[in-house]
Amino acid sequence: MTARTPHKRERLDVAPAALLARLPAIGRVIINSERRGATHERIGSVEKVRIEDGWLVCEGAEHDSRIELAAIATVIVDRTSVMREKSYPRIELRGADGESIANVTGFEGLDPLDAVLAAFPQGTELPVEERKGNGLDERKELDANDVGLAPFAAAERCGGRVRIEFSRPSFWQAWEGDMPAVKPVMGYVNVMRPDFHLHLKGGSVGGWRREDGTDQLRFVALAADGAETGLTVSGAPASFG
Repeated sequence: MTARTPHKRERLDVAPAALLARLPAIGRVIINSERRGATHERIGSVEKVRIEDGWLVCEGAEHDSRIELAAIATVIVDRTSVMREKSYPRIELRGADGESIANVTGFEGLDPLDAVLAAFPQGTELPVEERKGNGLDERKELDANDVGLAPFAAAERCGGRVRIEFSRPSFWQAWEGDMPAVKPVMGYVNVMRPDFHLHLKGGSVGGWRREDGTDQLRFVALAADGAETGLTVSGAPASFG
């Protein structure tokens, strides 16, 4: 086997399904995506990967996501993220327009990912990009009356169980559990559990469309222009008071 050069950043010539099928071997990972001010992250070990109707499904106690395989035009591995002397390598999944569909970030260092990559051809080296922050370092206060807080604050007061879903073209992900304390920090609405983080930028939600079902209440986040952002919050009516 030809020796590999672990480029800091490289584009892989691989079938996305073949690579992503090996996610359970990488250990603990974050699968995340973002759109219109919302960043939705699931955290933990992927227990099972399967393909259903052209979508790659990641399952487990800590994961519940779907990625449309045909939409992935480029797979990039980035090894530049290092915090406290530990590497957090990232698999970037991008569409034909170059925009991010989703990212998978490893928590176990470089070795598990590089062991998986050993089964595939060497990637093409890419220039290192300056990483764009998600705004969490802006350190500004969140308006106490920010519209984005509404369903989360209601569920926190009631101690309700909720389901928080996120979708964007070619990606879907969900988390369900007891509503934790909402943390309005650095200009964001933050909902955080060990296996889930939601970071919702202040001012990104212009309103919520309430949908009443037989035994479920659903809130659909709307941008200032009235368009759906892809974020929804649902649960039993009692979960919201």
